[in-house]
Amino acid sequence: MSFTGLQYLDQVIKESLRIYPPATLFTSRICNMDYQVGSITIHKGSAVVVPVWDIHHDPDLWPNPKKFDPDRFSPANKASLKSMAYMPFGLGKRNCIGNRFAISEVKIAIFRLLKEFKFETCEKTEDPLTLVCTTTVIGPANGIYLRAVPRSEAV
Repeated sequence: MSFTGLQYLDQVIKESLRIYPPATLFTSRICNMDYQVGSITIHKGSAVVVPVWDIHHDPDLWPNPKKFDPDRFSPANKASLKSMAYMPFGLGKRNCIGNRFAISEVKIAIFRLLKEFKFETCEKTEDPLTLVCTTTVIGPANGIYLRAVPRSEAV
């Protein structure tokens, strides 16, 4: 089986990146011409910073945005996703060049880990997870603690 055929794994990764984007203020650009957005004019030369975290957690774009729901990215729901509402690696000509490589690495890591271990919460597992954003990168404030049980011992 190829990694491209693992549809649900793709959905889980995309939903994880929606809820926890790797960079919260990832996309910034200089406007190269005057541009009208609704009643606002962005003038040529203006710096534009896209608030990825806010877009990924906007209830107008993502109903119940705090809920982990991989089905948002199912083939049946893909057409209903709003353009530019999902951008964990940026968008357009200047999106992250490492996007596909990063996703492949994540799939391989998850596959290898789940093949060998079952993961469970433990006494140090924080729920909900406390997040901290020191600059533009978000991460867990107190680490992430899970118990890894070898599959040979898992019930």
